[in-house]
Amino acid sequence: MRALFASSFFALAITTAVNAQDAPAAAVAPAAVPAAAVDSLQEARDLIEIAPNTKENLKKGIALYEAKLSDATLPVKVRADGWADAARAWLRYGDLETGNAAKVAAYGKGRAAAQKGIALDARHVEALFWDNANLATTGRTNGVMNSLFMLGDLRKGLDKILKIDPRHAYAKKTLAEIDHAVPGLAGGSDDRAEKAYLEVLKDDPFFTPAMVNLAQFYKDKGKDDEAKKWAQKTLATTRSSVPNDWKKFDKKGAQQILKELE
Repeated sequence: MRALFASSFFALAITTAVNAQDAPAAAVAPAAVPAAAVDSLQEARDLIEIAPNTKENLKKGIALYEAKLSDATLPVKVRADGWADAARAWLRYGDLETGNAAKVAAYGKGRAAAQKGIALDARHVEALFWDNANLATTGRTNGVMNSLFMLGDLRKGLDKILKIDPRHAYAKKTLAEIDHAVPGLAGGSDDRAEKAYLEVLKDDPFFTPAMVNLAQFYKDKGKDDEAKKWAQKTLATTRSSVPNDWKKFDKKGAQQILKELE
């Protein structure tokens, strides 16, 4: 199963990307990324995003990133994008682990990777998001009531992402998941969660991670008809805005919800 607070992908700008602060004059052409680095980075991304979600593929993708991203001659954006992707891979790797200690260790490595991206660009939304996603999955693994102490930092981190990018779908979805998971007395709110899910889907009607999460939300609330509607909509979509997530995670999640509602 995919982590409670996760999974997106982003396009690596691996051919001409240059961080704005590194471009001293408009007439200067973007620095090209060496062909060998392009191939390695694309292979890493494909292993994490497109290949089957196995520990072997994820570990290989992470290793490729770690071997290349220390190269300071690569554009800053390429390196920050790569560290964010490696953080996402560690989160998925942790989800596949058995035993809480192994899971938490993987999520910790995910945070460390994301923070390398943040060190390169403090406003890199994907590195910021995957840092928070790994924090959230650590909390989920430890149990909600044992992790309430981290909620303030988690909300603060997600709010920071939304200030940079108010339409960041995964950040909004994660806040909705937190609001649904956390008891009202501890600051959760199902009303706020439902509103956030619907806002995400208004901004992007084809964002299937929010569809399947909304189906689960309604199932948890005992609103079976609404749950079936959103699960079926997840399965029926032919143009998910995150097609690889749909194939690997959202479709299976929707099928499981419908099976449980039979």
